[in-house]
Amino acid sequence: MIRQVVAYIFRKKGKVILISEFVFALSLDLKWFSPDQAESILTNAEKQGLVRIIDDMVEPLFDIHSIEIPIDFRPDQSIFVEKTVFDQVIERLSGVKSKQEILRQINENQERLGIVEPDAVALLVARMYRIDVADLIDEAYNRLIR
Repeated sequence: MIRQVVAYIFRKKGKVILISEFVFALSLDLKWFSPDQAESILTNAEKQGLVRIIDDMVEPLFDIHSIEIPIDFRPDQSIFVEKTVFDQVIERLSGVKSKQEILRQINENQERLGIVEPDAVALLVARMYRIDVADLIDEAYNRLIR
């Protein structure tokens, strides 16, 4: 859903916008979120590799027109539920393969390699498709050693 929100904003506002424009669009223009929530969405979008923030500018790092957004689109509060590393990898891979195919490949590699931790296998499969998951490696490692 966060990908849809980001795509929606950039379709309305343009390719590169000010951070304040992003926050105002979500909070004041659309009235979807509070300003604090809008900033949280922007932070999460950056963590997920959906946007790049340079100085006070934000730009999308994916094709905003490849995302399907329903006419009556309105995000709900579930956007604030923290996704696991596994979920984030699946989401990133969904642009390359179907979810069913991704899960099949993860299961096959898990059995073949004898790796128990699903996050680790998901990260390996993502790398096979040259999907950037570098930002998720530390989080997966920290979960593993807890």
